[in-house]
Amino acid sequence: MATLCETVGRFVDGELGTEEAEAFRQHIPDCDTCQREMTELLQLKLLLRGQLERDARPAPEPLPPAPIPLFRRRSFVATLSALAASVLVVFGVRQLMPSGPPQDAWLVQRPERLLEARLGYPRADVYRPPASKTMSNNGAVEDLPHAAFAWLEEHDDVHGLAAAYLVRDAPGFAEHALQKLTELKVRSPEVENDRAVALLLAGRHKEALLLLDGVLREHPRHAQALWNRGLVLRELGLPLMAARSFSDVSALGEPGWADEAARKAEELRRATFGRRDRWKVACEAGKSLLDAPPDNLPRGFALQPIARLYFYDAIRAAPNRERVLALLPLAQELDARAGNTVLDAYVHRVAAADFTRRAPLARSYAALSRELPSREDHANFLKALRQSSEEDILLGSLLTPYTSARELDLFSAMARDARDSWFPLLAAETRAKRDLSEGHPKQALKALQDAGKLCPARGLEYRCLSMELLFADLYRQRHMVDDALDHAERGWKQARATNEWRMEEDLLWLLAQLARVVNDGSLTRAYLGEYLERGQGDPDAQRRAHQDLANMAFQELRVDEARREIDAALATGLPLSSSGAFVLADISRLKRAPGDEVHLNRALETARSRLGTGEHAVATHVLGRFFLEQDPERGRALLWHAIEEAEAPELKEDAAARRARAYSYTSLLHDAGRRGDFKAALDLFAKERGTRLPGQCLLAVTADSERTLLLVLSPSGELLGRFDESRRQPLPPRLEGLVPENLLAALRECSRVEVLARPPLHGRAGLLPPGMAWSYLTRTAPPAVQRTGPAVHLVVSGVALPPGSTLKRLNTWTPSFGPDEQPITLSEMEATPSRVLDAMRDATEIDLVAHGVINGTSDSSYLMLAPGPEDPEPELSVPQVRHASLRGAPFVVLAACHAAHTTYSLDTPFSLPAAFIDAGARGVLAATVEIPDLEAAAFFNAVRERIRSGAPPALALRDERMKWREQQRGASWLDNVLLFE
Repeated sequence: MATLCETVGRFVDGELGTEEAEAFRQHIPDCDTCQREMTELLQLKLLLRGQLERDARPAPEPLPPAPIPLFRRRSFVATLSALAASVLVVFGVRQLMPSGPPQDAWLVQRPERLLEARLGYPRADVYRPPASKTMSNNGAVEDLPHAAFAWLEEHDDVHGLAAAYLVRDAPGFAEHALQKLTELKVRSPEVENDRAVALLLAGRHKEALLLLDGVLREHPRHAQALWNRGLVLRELGLPLMAARSFSDVSALGEPGWADEAARKAEELRRATFGRRDRWKVACEAGKSLLDAPPDNLPRGFALQPIARLYFYDAIRAAPNRERVLALLPLAQELDARAGNTVLDAYVHRVAAADFTRRAPLARSYAALSRELPSREDHANFLKALRQSSEEDILLGSLLTPYTSARELDLFSAMARDARDSWFPLLAAETRAKRDLSEGHPKQALKALQDAGKLCPARGLEYRCLSMELLFADLYRQRHMVDDALDHAERGWKQARATNEWRMEEDLLWLLAQLARVVNDGSLTRAYLGEYLERGQGDPDAQRRAHQDLANMAFQELRVDEARREIDAALATGLPLSSSGAFVLADISRLKRAPGDEVHLNRALETARSRLGTGEHAVATHVLGRFFLEQDPERGRALLWHAIEEAEAPELKEDAAARRARAYSYTSLLHDAGRRGDFKAALDLFAKERGTRLPGQCLLAVTADSERTLLLVLSPSGELLGRFDESRRQPLPPRLEGLVPENLLAALRECSRVEVLARPPLHGRAGLLPPGMAWSYLTRTAPPAVQRTGPAVHLVVSGVALPPGSTLKRLNTWTPSFGPDEQPITLSEMEATPSRVLDAMRDATEIDLVAHGVINGTSDSSYLMLAPGPEDPEPELSVPQVRHASLRGAPFVVLAACHAAHTTYSLDTPFSLPAAFIDAGARGVLAATVEIPDLEAAAFFNAVRERIRSGAPPALALRDERMKWREQQRGASWLDNVLLFE
């Protein structure tokens, strides 16, 4: 393909197409070489044109000799030639570019601009102050200059037309602009910037951020992209990162834009830190209630969610009746917010107490609230409280780091009798945390779900926010990312709305972790950047953020950046966390620094004292991963010890233990590959899987950062392998070219190939050529015994869509039933997730025909089914399928877009096909991309017919695919249909 610099001549001659010409016009202002070459070509064209004109005229009569004038002298000629060349470039480019539409297509003649964003299309990026906005949604839409739009269409100025839509900032115009920009095959920073603006206006902020980050990675000082990134970050609720982006624009010094950017940055910082300061004032006032009456509470104190927590402490610590009654107005304000009189009654109940007995206990409680006493002193205090009648002080004193299971049971019982929903919520939260720490996530989830029915509730916002945070963290640990994100984002919005600053910060941190789990680098960096800006002066916040930024950079193989970030974390002087130590071990493999071993040991020694059992296995793995590079024998021993720890029976459901086991096998596999011991590597694949591997026609593959190991068993059982550790770019979603030709050659004689691909490669398309019959080996345990009885074929199709859905109803699916199959169909409102899961239990064949959707936040796919009373969300998701029991060991056809899409994971395949296999399916057929319903029906039914006729599924898929390719059908999606067995 020709580069832009090689198209100068064709541009000058007018031979380029519209998009190529536009790309060249964007290119020439920054290319001195092209400017010089164009000058020469234009000069030559003008000279030739002049010569032809002179040849056509009669020869002039000769003139008498004359003195040499000034303009013929050498120095003047040189100056004039240079000036002429510059003029010729400008003149030539203007001659070759359209002069412009007949109307003001981009509204540059208006004194004020309608669009807050900045466009990359040069004629639309003229500074004017922003126009006033109406205080409603009924603002007038700027009339469209139809003649100008027609002119742009006629001259194929697609980018200019999109910009003309965008500058009007009117409803619906962003979609028009996005459609136009999608038509442009040429991608430039300016076009990508304007696509991001269209996405921003359409409310697709995360997609816009991804585009803008891509532009800024290549062009860090791109003014328009920096400006628009600030707008996107502001809309995402990240004001301090937005302010930083606007400050970067201001530093560029552009007239008009610089001053407005500086104002925006200042406004964002002032508003954000103003919220923080108001929260701090409220907290200090709340703490002061322990020692003094509420005489100087700030205005609106009762509106802070945390105010109720301080109120309880103040009542328990009040040393006399007067101090208790002084809190009555605050109790009434809090009650008004909650819509009841619970706290009013509480104040009067405590005010009637005998303070000769209560006062000493109240003073001890005040001391307990300021500083945790020793275990012995706390036990003595609880003993005194049990012998008293002051149950509210006992209730407030039971929950400490010393709380035993018996004391937690007592708290739960008292909470149920307290007639105040605050305490059952607190009891459930505490019990869930205890269950989690003891490795019982299911019990923790049930405790939260039972108590969570009390939320949301006015007056209980602080407790409900704590529940949202714990729900999100629990779902994150169970890799239920969609549910985790729902709770985290909902809690974060509520915390921002109520200015619960500390809770907002905790939820922001959790959102960053979830973005990292799904490998969303742009969003991870945005969340962590905001966390860093908020945590200036807090070494722990700086350490946490920098070590996670190092992790993200290393995943993207930006090794130098990863080293800088981990060094910034170490510079805080605090030990790394266990996850930070993991990152340091990885970075050290490619960019070691003196002291890495010391930092690693310090981190793990600090972490081990407070780690759960599964996390202990992770810590052992980290040490093994690090030492494997410098002391291989010691490293291998540690890795095997980590596996042994992780496989303890009591850790069967422990997510950390599962990660430690998977990561340890990863390190051992690549160590064997580096040594060229492919037999040992194959044995490791089998040992990790826990079942025998095929003895021939097998491809086993694993990848870890820069390393890739591939093993092949030929038809004769010959073992071949390849290990590579030179990659410096992340692998693309499709895996064409990953398997080298010499290994492919060994597999071409196979009738079919079984592929054992470890995460994150499992489930990706393109690993083997479409002409091969192959499938992904997915099950990691022996299959359950298939039930006996007649074949049952379940078909779910014609699904009723949820009200308000933007999806279109699919065309009718005509099922193909076998002669001995018992047909069962679910359609319309019957096709709810619960009914489908129930019907799948005994099916031997399943066709699920529905819309497949990728959750843009969690990057996981699900099937959209019908809404029902038992299904608040009409989605069939990976966790739902994984926990099903498919006793009929069915062969499953997922006739849905993106049904085989696999979420980024390093330890367990996370996709609908993998979930069906886990649940007991014998095979799954699904596509990783969008598929057309009518073509998909014909294709999948034809594959089924081949299987019924006795063909193995891999051959049935390959043969039908090749038939369609020969007929030139389904070219855009056929090669993305995968088989899982």
